[in-house]
Amino acid sequence: MNWNDMWMYLFGTITLWGVNMGFWVAIGVVFLIVILMNLVFWGMKPKKPEEL
Repeated sequence: MNWNDMWMYLFGTITLWGVNMGFWVAIGVVFLIVILMNLVFWGMKPKKPEEL
C-alpha cells in the first residue's frame, strides 16, 4: 500500500507548509506519547516515607 497515493487521493497534497506529511505524523505520535507520559506522571501518588 502506498501511503503517499492514499493521502494524495484523500487530501490532494502530500505536504503541509512545505514539509512532508510523514514528518507531521511523526510529530503527532511524539506529541501523543508526551501527553500520555505526563498524564501517568501527574496521576501518580507520592510515596509516603516509612516510619521507623
